[in-house]
Amino acid sequence: MSRKAKTEQGKYSSKYALTELLVCGECKSAYRRCTWTAGGKKKIVWRCINRIEYAKKYCHNSPSVEESILQRAVMAAIMKTAARNTEVLQTLKLHIGMGLAGEKSEDNSIDLQIRIAEIDAEFKKMLDRVSTDTIEAFDEETVARLMNEKSRLQQQLDNIADAEQRRENAKSRLDDIYTILDGIKNRPMEYDDRIVRQLLECVVVDSKEQITVIFKGGLKSVQPLTE
Repeated sequence: MSRKAKTEQGKYSSKYALTELLVCGECKSAYRRCTWTAGGKKKIVWRCINRIEYAKKYCHNSPSVEESILQRAVMAAIMKTAARNTEVLQTLKLHIGMGLAGEKSEDNSIDLQIRIAEIDAEFKKMLDRVSTDTIEAFDEETVARLMNEKSRLQQQLDNIADAEQRRENAKSRLDDIYTILDGIKNRPMEYDDRIVRQLLECVVVDSKEQITVIFKGGLKSVQPLTE
């Protein structure tokens, strides 16, 4: 069983998109951006955190990858996907849309609101009886039960609203992804952290020869790492 490095990924600069996305294909740990110096020359590489922290104790074969090579491969995978015909791009959109639809649970918010209104009405009746009777008429056990039920129902309502907002946000990102891919399919682009963040779920370093680029929505593109 693999063991993750103790180092927290969040400690490192999030200005690099790959800090959030690049993972080791062997141990599933994150990769970290490092500066190596050899012969008085500096070189930027990405290295599995387990290898940095524990050498080969938990991760034996993951390679270090030069940043320039990695960035070219990532952009090549994006461009290759963008260059595919409209049907393939639509398939990407469909995959993500189906995922969003699968997340949608039954919306019983109306029923919840009705029950909350009933609880409020019942509580008001109890208060009215107290005002015309005596304080002993106030049933604390019933009140506690009603207020607990109301709290649970309100939490369910809030969860439904939060889920709907997440779906709307995801749909918006989906449209952005499609627009970006469609817009860049006919023109070469340099590596761009912003586009990488918008389009990709993660990048897996499979070996020193290849990476797997996974788009949001699940579409994958295997890309060779070439000098």
